Amino acid sequence: MINDLLKKRFTTRFWDNSKEVPYELIQSVLQDVYDSPRKNGDARIIVKVLTPSDAGEKMKDELLRLSWCRDGDKGAIDNTGPIRVQGQFTAPYVLLFGTKEEVAYDQHHVANATLQTTIAMISAEEKGLNTAYCQCIEPDESLANDVVDFYVMSGLGIGYATAPIEEPIRYPIDRVTILEDEVHYDTSNVIPGYKYFGERAKPELADMSIVI
Repeated sequence: MINDLLKKRFTTRFWDNSKEVPYELIQSVLQDVYDSPRKNGDARIIVKVLTPSDAGEKMKDELLRLSWCRDGDKGAIDNTGPIRVQGQFTAPYVLLFGTKEEVAYDQHHVANATLQTTIAMISAEEKGLNTAYCQCIEPDESLANDVVDFYVMSGLGIGYATAPIEEPIRYPIDRVTILEDEVHYDTSNVIPGYKYFGERAKPELADMSIVI
């Protein structure tokens, strides 16, 4: 049942890169994305699949560099506050949803990219994989980047979750990973002593539903 999947899933911060993800599962996820609905039938959003290959890892590292922020501010390089990086981009597989060229960032593209990312997330979770959604990339920055060269609207990390090591080797030494306070997370998948950005408690269903 889809509700069971939604209740058990969490945003994965650390990945077991020693556990191979069968590419057949990724292909099946892509098929589900292909079969998903699109606003106005618009099929201009495409998927770039970053694999564990050398080229894929290089692009993930570049996305990691482009997406970090300090106290919520990407431009605050000189501040002394903690840095948050997007562990989504360290997954064995990363799906990027966007276009090969700059497009008008309108509701059609945003809706389709978000919808297809959500379909991919549910599909991967249904296949026993863990996932992490990310939309912390400026599309213009990703397109202008020589390594990424893609207008990224959203991304999805896919793999198997693991308890993290004390000092994640994929992150530069001066970066401290911060866990967002969100509904779904697994404390075994974070570093002891994590700090939180702030309380964002999920309201009760009755409080977020308007029945007329």
